[in-house]
Amino acid sequence: MIGDKEIQELVEYDGKGPVLSVYLDTDLAHKSKEAVKLTVKQLFKAMEEKPAASDVQAVEHFLEFEYDWQARGLALFVSGKELWKAIPLPIPVRNQVVLADKPYVRVLTDVLDRLGHYAVALIGGEGIRLFSIAQGRIQSGTEAIGEELKRHKQGGWSSARYQRRTENLAQRNLRQAVEITQAFCQQTGSQRLMLAGNAELVSQFKELLPKPLRSQVIGEFVADIEASPSEILNRSLDVAAQYDLEEEKKLVAEVITAAAKGGQGVVGLADTLYALHEGRVRLLLVEENCHASGYVCTSCGYVAADRSAKCLFCGNTEMSEVPDAVNRAIQKAIQTGVDVNIVRQNEALTKVGGIAALLRY
Repeated sequence: MIGDKEIQELVEYDGKGPVLSVYLDTDLAHKSKEAVKLTVKQLFKAMEEKPAASDVQAVEHFLEFEYDWQARGLALFVSGKELWKAIPLPIPVRNQVVLADKPYVRVLTDVLDRLGHYAVALIGGEGIRLFSIAQGRIQSGTEAIGEELKRHKQGGWSSARYQRRTENLAQRNLRQAVEITQAFCQQTGSQRLMLAGNAELVSQFKELLPKPLRSQVIGEFVADIEASPSEILNRSLDVAAQYDLEEEKKLVAEVITAAAKGGQGVVGLADTLYALHEGRVRLLLVEENCHASGYVCTSCGYVAADRSAKCLFCGNTEMSEVPDAVNRAIQKAIQTGVDVNIVRQNEALTKVGGIAALLRY
């Protein structure tokens, strides 16, 4: 399972040789294992700078004999005998290989950002099934169907309000399902909720939710009450991804507006790198395809967008070129506890240089 600790370990890796980072879409729903292996060979063949033959062989051997092909994505990091890490991913990722002096963690950061914690309420005419999902996996679940739902005792916020009038069975079931959902979200610590079922029931259920819980609803999808857990998981991941896209648009608009007004926001590589080294960044936003070379100070580690006669921070005159200053920025952010959001499909961020930040001050 991917987590902050694994990304932190990769960011802090400081080996002597170059690191080969490999990201693969291993979702076999639409392709075969052989097609994935062929893609890997083609990716290696197309690389301008060739990795060590032993590293390539290690990747190919793992795919041929060790990988269980259960995950929808895969990340591999290898550097001779110093580094080998294979991380199964619960969602597909774009096929790519990167050879650099540091592990290429951008895609892992994006995956982790997209795998937030949420609950799914699957609503049926006579019951409800609930799932707590985090890290792209179902962590826990419960259900109340038929007689079990009928035996559920009303109480708390709903009791006084609803006992004043006669209810039909369907409405009573929905109200009891709402109570169960509220308790489940509290027990699992879910701050976001997704609704599933037929459209009419979902609409009725949503209307019955108390306002605080209704405000946490991030999406809906159609599903049968008897749908398999894997189907619910995959459908919910797609809905969560769409929700994240909309949230990213709001964040990008916020930072661009703040920067334009001279407030707590910066855009573009040079200003973002400067603010990051100052320790003023609260949230780093990076467009998924943003790449740019830069220069790193050999003394204090400041990464600059352009070559200068001396470091703007320590005055050191030795500035070494780095092929991917954006990846260095992401690593710096992770090392210093800054939140990182990899932004997809956002023209507004692309237009301002593909990288921006919300500032603490």
